[in-house]
Amino acid sequence: MNDFYRQALAYWRSLAPRERTLIVAGSALAIILLCYGLLWAPLQRDLTRLRTDVPTKNAELQWMRTQTARLKVLRSAAPTAAQSSGILSFVEQSAQTYNIRQFIKRVDPQGTNSVQLAIDGAPFNSVVEWLANLQKQGGVRIETASLEPQSSTGIVNARLLLRAPGS
Repeated sequence: MNDFYRQALAYWRSLAPRERTLIVAGSALAIILLCYGLLWAPLQRDLTRLRTDVPTKNAELQWMRTQTARLKVLRSAAPTAAQSSGILSFVEQSAQTYNIRQFIKRVDPQGTNSVQLAIDGAPFNSVVEWLANLQKQGGVRIETASLEPQSSTGIVNARLLLRAPGS
């Protein structure tokens, strides 16, 4: 390292004063451009983005906080029909009422508070109305739902996991 330093210093001293000035000015300009391109410009871009994102995210947070209070009220007011009679019987009775029972190909109880269903070839609108009724009348939650359209318009296959309220 010491040898390199001596060679560099000897080279520097061999340059004319005008060349030294040019090298110092060029180096300073290169450092300024690098600092701007690698530090200042990305920092300003991110700062601008954050100035728009933070108020939006704060508004979303406030909306979510108001919804949590509303959610607590709705959960406390949720009907317990499915809980008192058992989710399996409630789902089957409701399916019979909405003419969905004939399309149910498999019913697998998942403990006492859940049921997994396989529905094939059912009208989409009927399935949606039935699920809305399960939620509204019995407080049944849809844990997972997979709907696959069939070749006939408005006909779907559904795989559902339904859970009783309070579980």
